[in-house]
Amino acid sequence: MRLRRSRLDRLEADVLHERRPLAPILRQVIALGGHAHSEPLRAWALRELQGYEGIDVPVPDYRRISAPLVMDGFAGMYRFKEQPVSTFDLPDFARDDLGNELRLGKGVGQIESLIARSAGQTVQLGDAMAADLAVLMSQNSHRQVLRLYWAVHPSALEGVLDQVRTRLVQLVGELRATMPHGQHDPTPAQVAQALQNINIVAGDNSSVTVTAPVAVAHRRGSARAEIAGGPQQSFPRAAVAWTVSITLLAVAAAAAWSMWL
Repeated sequence: MRLRRSRLDRLEADVLHERRPLAPILRQVIALGGHAHSEPLRAWALRELQGYEGIDVPVPDYRRISAPLVMDGFAGMYRFKEQPVSTFDLPDFARDDLGNELRLGKGVGQIESLIARSAGQTVQLGDAMAADLAVLMSQNSHRQVLRLYWAVHPSALEGVLDQVRTRLVQLVGELRATMPHGQHDPTPAQVAQALQNINIVAGDNSSVTVTAPVAVAHRRGSARAEIAGGPQQSFPRAAVAWTVSITLLAVAAAAAWSMWL
């Protein structure tokens, strides 16, 4: 008679299989968190699946990767590609937020797809405001900037996925340590206890500590994820968008005025 594998057994087998994609594994974690009534566990797994773009949640520290900010374009008759961008190439308002560090907000499924399509070549990742910034960088310049993006080596993306997988293994290990021999699925209290030993560091070095009452034994138990530490910093897209829009309008108005004169 074949014994039924528990949810934790299946999760452990899949997460330790290095070639298994992470997206289906994270869906298992969401289901496990649902059965254990653990909102922090479900929330973290869902964020890793859906990504951190367009939401007011700090990008975890393990998703910050070093990658050169580069540009493609023309300088006279010469066409350049992946030319490094210096601080002085950028408009003043963007210098503090754009550089050779990328906060990778894409979901793990997208990251896995980018790696699969890269064929060992660098992956080009651009910011939402990259097109507008390229227009600004071309104003009053001897060159025309066509594209602005980070040239990310696939190994950097693989490193992010490895960090996620390591945290999943840590989760399984913590759950195993709290469960007595012979128990198949963790209880809500055991999940809460395991999560108390797992911290995720956000992009601003504040600690995102998963907190939950250990004595969670029924559906009415509550849990939450808190962000502690210094002030949160994220890319000020609204401010940059407003600045870019005003600057472009000013340039257009100046050009129209000079033609009228």
